[in-house]
Amino acid sequence: MPLHELSPHGEEESKHVVEYDQRKTGQVLHAVKPPPVALPPEEARITVHAAVSRISVIYEKLRNAVEYREEHLLRKGAIVRILRRQLLLEADPYVIAHNLIRELIAARYLPNETLPETKVDDGALIVRKYQAIARTNIGDEKHFKWLLGVVATELEETLDDHRREKAVVTYLYEQLSDRIHVRGIELDDMERRLQIYVACYRMLVKADDEAVSYKFLRAYLQEWNKPEAWLENSEAVAERLVYVHERIQERLKHPITTRFQRAVKPWAVSLWMLASALDEEKEGAYMLSSREETHAAVARVVEKKEKEARAKLRRGTIRAMMYLFITKMVIAFILEVPIEYYLYARVDTFPLAVNVLFPVVLMFFVGILIRRPGSANRLRILQGVDELLAPQGVPAQEIRSPRKRRGLSLWFFRFLYLFMFVVSFGVIGSVLEAIGFTLIAIIVFFFFLSLVSFFGYRLRQTAREIIVVKQKERLSTAILDFFALPILRAGQWLSISISRLNVFAFVFDVLFEAPLKLFLGVLEESLSFIREKKEELTDET
Repeated sequence: MPLHELSPHGEEESKHVVEYDQRKTGQVLHAVKPPPVALPPEEARITVHAAVSRISVIYEKLRNAVEYREEHLLRKGAIVRILRRQLLLEADPYVIAHNLIRELIAARYLPNETLPETKVDDGALIVRKYQAIARTNIGDEKHFKWLLGVVATELEETLDDHRREKAVVTYLYEQLSDRIHVRGIELDDMERRLQIYVACYRMLVKADDEAVSYKFLRAYLQEWNKPEAWLENSEAVAERLVYVHERIQERLKHPITTRFQRAVKPWAVSLWMLASALDEEKEGAYMLSSREETHAAVARVVEKKEKEARAKLRRGTIRAMMYLFITKMVIAFILEVPIEYYLYARVDTFPLAVNVLFPVVLMFFVGILIRRPGSANRLRILQGVDELLAPQGVPAQEIRSPRKRRGLSLWFFRFLYLFMFVVSFGVIGSVLEAIGFTLIAIIVFFFFLSLVSFFGYRLRQTAREIIVVKQKERLSTAILDFFALPILRAGQWLSISISRLNVFAFVFDVLFEAPLKLFLGVLEESLSFIREKKEELTDET
C-alpha cells in the first residue's frame, strides 16, 4: 500500500515525490543481504550425530517450557546454563568451549556441519577471560552473575554469524548519530554517540541488559578486547571491571537511556520493516529503485507483522491464563484451603471460587482489549522509510533529560506514591472484606491481581513493538494509571521473585541436565567409534 493511499492528504503529498539516495539504498541492501560465508572443508567442520541432536532438542523444549524466556533469548539462556555447568566440571578452557559448541549444535541453537573447528579456539579465549577474572575473586556474587551473562553474549556473537545484525544497526546509527541531541544534561559527544548506538542496538535486536552491557563494556574497558595482554596478570583489569560494571548499571538505570530509545524507535521499526520486505523480495535492488514499490512491499510486511503480533498476543494470553489457573489451583489446595480451615474452621466457597475464576477471566479481557495499531501508525512507518533513504536524511531530534526532583518536591512525590499504594490496595481490600473475604483470601486475591496486571502490561508491550505513534493522553487514562501503577509494581516484584524461585528449572538443571549431557557425550563417542570402524571396514574391502 503506497504512502499516498494511507494519507488523508495523498494528492498534496504525491506532488512532493521523495527520491531515494542510491548510495543509501545500496548500503541498506548490502547490510540486509551480506554475501554468504564460504564453508570450511568438510573435514574441518564441527559435526554432531543426528541421534544425539534429536534427544537434545526434546530436552531443550522441556527445559524451556518450565521457565518463561522470550524466544530470541533462548540460545543465550542455554549458553549460560551450559557454561555454568562446564565451569564446575572442567578447568581447561578449550574443553569447555568444545563441549559448549557441541551442545549448542546438538540442541540446534547452532547449525550442524557448518562451523569450523577454529571456533573452538575463539570460544576458549573468551572462556579464559572469565576464568582469569574469576580467579582474582574481586567482586561479589552479583558481579560474577552479571559477568557470566556478558560472556555468554560475547560467545553468542562469536559463534554465530551476526554480520547482518551489526550492519543494520550500524546503518541506523549512521543515520541518527548526528541528528539526536540532548538538552538539560552534560553529556560529552562520545557518550551521546554511544547512547545512540546502544539504543539502535536494543530497538533493532531486542537486546536485553546483558547484551547492552557487553556493548558498553567494549567501549568503557578497552583491555577486554585485547585479553592477551592481561590474562596472566588480571588483578588490575578485574578491579577496573567492578568499577565499569557499576558505571554500566548507572547507564542502564538512568532515565536518559529510555529517552534515547524512544527517540530511536520510529526509525528502528521502519528499518526493521524495510529489512523484512527485502527478505521477501528476490529483486531487492529493483524494489529500492522505486518509492512506490518500496512502500507497497513495506506496507505488506507491516500488515503481516500486525497479524503476527495479534497471534502472538493470543498465544501469550492463553499461556498466561493456563499458568494462572494451574498456579491458583495448586495454591488453593496446598495453602489457601488448609490455612483457612485451620484458622476459621471453615472454607467459604464464594471467595474461593472468585479467586479461582477471577484471574483467568480478567486475563482474558486484558488480552482482548489490547488495541491494534491503526493507519496512522503504518503511515509513520512508511514516512520513516523515506527519511532513512532520502538524501536529506532524518530530521533533527532533541531529547531532554528528565527533571531531577529534590527537597520538598521529592518528598511530596514519594508520599504521593505511597498514597497511591494505600488507596489502590485499601479500596479493593475494603470491598473484598465487605463481601465476606477472609484475610487469607484477600492476600491471595491481591497476589493474582498483581500478576494478571503485570502479565497484561507485558503483553501490551509486546503488542506495541511495531507501534511508533504516540498515544493520546486522556483524563480517564491518567486516573486508571493512578490506581494501576502500584498493582503493576507489585506484579513486577512478584514476577521477578517467582522467577528466582523456579523450582522446576532448578530440578531440571541440577538433577537431569548434567547426567543427560554426560550420557549424550558417551553416546556420541560410541556412535563416532562405530562409524570409524565401519569406514575402516569399507576401506579394507
